This record gives sequence, structure tokens and C-alpha cells, in this order.
Amino acid sequence: MGDYDLVDTEVIHDSAEALLDSIEQSSAGDAHLQTLQAVRLQAGQPDSELKSLKQLDEESVKLLEHQVDAAYRALFDMDGKALLADEVGLGKTIEVGMILKEMQFRETDDSVLVLTPAQLAKQWQDELLEKFGLQFVCNYDDEFHGFDAHDHIIASIDTAKSERHRATVLERDWDILVLDEAHYVKNEETDRYDLIDRLSYNYVFFLTATPVQNDLTDLYNVVSLLRPGLFGTREQFQRQFVDSRQETLVNREDLRERLDSVMIRNRRAETDIDFTERTIDTRTFEPTPEERELYEAVSEYVRATYSEDQGQKLVLMLFQKEVVSSPAALRYTMEDRLDDSQLGHTDQLEEIIDRIEAVRTVTKQERLLDIVEEARDHLEEARVIVFTQFRATQQEVLNRLAEQGYVVHAFHGGHSSSEKEQIVENFEQEGGVLVSTDSMSEGRNLQFCNIMVNYDLPWNPMRVEQRIGRIHRIGQKRRVYVFNMALEGTIEEYVLERLYHKIDLFQQTVGELSAILTRLEKSGTSFEDEIFERLVNADSEVELENDFDAMAVDLQEQHDLAQKLEEFNSGVFEGFDLGASDD
Repeated sequence: MGDYDLVDTEVIHDSAEALLDSIEQSSAGDAHLQTLQAVRLQAGQPDSELKSLKQLDEESVKLLEHQVDAAYRALFDMDGKALLADEVGLGKTIEVGMILKEMQFRETDDSVLVLTPAQLAKQWQDELLEKFGLQFVCNYDDEFHGFDAHDHIIASIDTAKSERHRATVLERDWDILVLDEAHYVKNEETDRYDLIDRLSYNYVFFLTATPVQNDLTDLYNVVSLLRPGLFGTREQFQRQFVDSRQETLVNREDLRERLDSVMIRNRRAETDIDFTERTIDTRTFEPTPEERELYEAVSEYVRATYSEDQGQKLVLMLFQKEVVSSPAALRYTMEDRLDDSQLGHTDQLEEIIDRIEAVRTVTKQERLLDIVEEARDHLEEARVIVFTQFRATQQEVLNRLAEQGYVVHAFHGGHSSSEKEQIVENFEQEGGVLVSTDSMSEGRNLQFCNIMVNYDLPWNPMRVEQRIGRIHRIGQKRRVYVFNMALEGTIEEYVLERLYHKIDLFQQTVGELSAILTRLEKSGTSFEDEIFERLVNADSEVELENDFDAMAVDLQEQHDLAQKLEEFNSGVFEGFDLGASDD
């Protein structure tokens, strides 16, 4: 892709001036493209023009300068092998669409394979067609007949690596490979990594907002798939670039130079994108006496059981999350627990189930109606997304909203890909309220909605920001409203008020959060584990409050350390987050 003629500086300057002079006489669409090109020329770069841009419909896709620059660099500066690592919400899919359109224009796209997480395959297919006129068959389409039957394919990476299709995928020589959410292949011991490692292709483009997950080995693995040998062996990489004693980088200039040949990283703060404002409205509610008694009974049971068998942490943590979500969510797991007579504590379990039955009014459901009513009365095009972690809670909320006459839509992991696409389309066209589990929280583009409710809160703040990222991203033209709901005096209120607000969670980006969490979790204890341990080990409510205040101080310290680490490494990574993701 690098066969272009260089242009000397004087010619570049004259060309840029001519372009700028002509913009005033151009149409809006032509002026936009010419401005982008003039900026590149004025920067002294050779005019290796992205010729396909003129074919794009300005109504279908509005290109931003950082996106055009990324596509240009990936094709010409990096010879068609690039890691596109922009922060969340900056339009990496658009950058790939431009690249694929340009390669179609240059007739170098006879066979193209796009691999994505399963839930994003149809979205990729729709975007490439609607914005760039690129037609791909998806492995979920009825007309898909295998990886040897089509030349332009979008498929889930897990379908491609499956026993049924793996051999066929590997037999072909692909012109172009695109891998979305490339951090999924960071572990060289997985089938996903092995598939990408064995694939044959001429050009390759990886996309991820968090290429460094837990340590720099993640970066080594991902980059080595793109450019084998760039960092040498893993041992050479560690020896040359990582000071293991101080967990800091060394030889930064050398590392930066190598990364510059393969990685493109844009940050929100470095673009000229004017993101809409984000308004956070946190509401805590006093539970009914019956809800309070249920919460206390569950908490007592969790403490007693955990003191006897710490191996049950995950299921006990689940109970503590369910009880503040809804009685319905708790009922199913408690009844299953009671059926297993070997687990003991039968009297406590029966008491909990009796207390579930005693709850007649679910406070959160009633208060949710208030929020939705406010949205409908005061905001235009009032579509609302409600997030919950539990299917049983989802169904209860849907039923309650429907009783009040709202148009409702359900979205969860049990739907097929085509069903999910139809649900989102119906929500956009019909409005109303979409109640979703966290299967919606990654990758979906829902800029047509600007109101979100956290009906129950994940204990991992990364998941909260991923939820918000569905609506607060490029293309959102209105102020975004995020409502958080919590019951007073519960673990949910402690997490929300004493932790999330202490680190100003709701104004952070995924990158900033990942840096905080990674440094906090170096000991091997996750954020959720830390919350649970403080909950079950506190001897009184006062001690619990003090414990959470101490954790908030730890978080702020980690935030400060993360900022210092960011400043130290900025010369190498240009804003790369050295952080974790909970994908």
C-alpha cells in the first residue's frame, strides 16, 4: 500500500494554500474533505490522498479529522498492518470503514474477514453497509454458507475458531483481516490467539480501546500477532523495557519508536470533539420495613455462611447483589439453595423465603416510574434505557412499566443476534423504555437515546462506565442523563455514595478507571472481592462505614498514582491506558 510519490515541502505548501483558497467556493461536503486534506498538507506530509473519501455520502457518515488521519496512517505509514487503539467512543469502526473503502477503491480487497464478538457482528454489518456501501455477509445470515463460500465475511471469532469452521478459515489466504476487541486475544494459550496466529493474510487491522489489560505482556502478545519480531522474544521484551523491581518502563524512547510503527492512539482530550454534557442524578430511597427485614436476613445469612466456608464467596456475593435488585431475583436462587439440603442453614433460608413473600411493595419499581414519568414530561424524544444485572428483575420491571401503559422492550443475552438487532430498531422507532441486562453494555451504539437508569449497580465501576458509553459517545447530540438508584442503608448505598462518588466515577473514562483498578488489584484481590470482604467482616454498621471510608481513601490514592504513572509513561504511550478491563 506504500507505493506513492513523495512531494517536496514547497509543493506541499502551495497545494495547501490552493486547497484553502478553494474551500469558500465549495459545497459543505467538499469543503469538509478539502479542509482535512489541507491540514495534512500544511503539516508537511506527502499527499498520498485517500481517494475513496469523495465517494462517501456526507449524510451517511461525518468524518472527523482524527479518524481520517488514523485511516491514512494505518494504510500508508504502517503499510496496512495497524493497531487502532483509540479511547472508547472515538469511532474505531469508522476508521476501519474508511480503510476498507479505500482498499476497495484500490482493488486490494478480494477477500476480507472481519472477526468480532458475537453480539457486535450484525452491528458491524449494518454500519459498513449504511455508512460506506460495503456489503458483507454475516455468519448469522440465512444466506451464509461457510467461510469458503463468500469473499466478504463478518463473523464472531468464536464461530471462526469452532471445530466446525476452523479448518476452512485457516485454509484461505485472506487479503484483509480485521479483529475487533483485540484484547480478547491477549492470552497466547487460548484458541482465539492460536486462530489469529495461524491465519494467512496480507493486511491486518486490530481494534481495542484497552490493549494493556493487566501488564505489559498483554501489549507484547497483541503487537506480536500484528508484527512478529517487533519486540523480539518475550524475555527480551521484559529485559529491555520493564524494570520488574519498580514496575516501571525503561528505554522509553526505543519502545515509543517501535510502537509508533504499529499503533495509533487517539484520546478524547486530544481531539476537537465537543462531547455533550453528562448529568448524574443519584437517588437513594428508604426501603419498606419488609424490604429492610429481608435485606438484614440475607446479610446475616451471608456472614454466617461465609465464616464457615469461604469457598462459597461467589454465590454469597450473588445473594447480596440480588437482595438490593429485587425480591424476584433473590427468590429463584434461594429456592434452589433450599432444595440442596446438604448446605445447612435450612431455618434461615426458609425465613428468607417467607420474608420475600412478605414484600408487597418494591420501592425501586415505584421510584423508577417517577423517573420515567419525569423523562417523558420534560425531555424531547424521551427514550429510556434501564440496566439491571438480573433477568428476574428485568421481567418484573417490564411488567410494572407495561401496567402503566409504557411501550417496553426487553434485551438480554438469550436473544439471537437477529433478535437483538430488531429489538434495538424497534426501540429507536417506537420509543418507550428498553430494559436490558449487561449483555447490552459493550459495543452497542445507542446515541438516539440520552437517558439511562442504573436500576441496580455493578460493584465493578468499569461495567458502569461501559453502560454509560452506549449513549455518551460520538453522534450523541443531546445532554446525557444518568440516574442511579439505591436503597438506603444497604451495600448498594455504600458503594454508590462512599466509593463511586469519592473517585468521581461518573466523570471518568474507561481508560482512567482501568488505571485505577489495575493498581488497586495488583495484590490479586478484585474490586468486588474487596467490597464483599469489608461487608462480611464488619462487626457493626459504624465499622462498616469506617471500612468503606478507608477504601475510598485507597481509591483516591490509586487515582493519584495512576495519574503520576500516566504522566511518566505519556512519552511512550501517548495516552495509552496501562489498565485493566473486565470484558
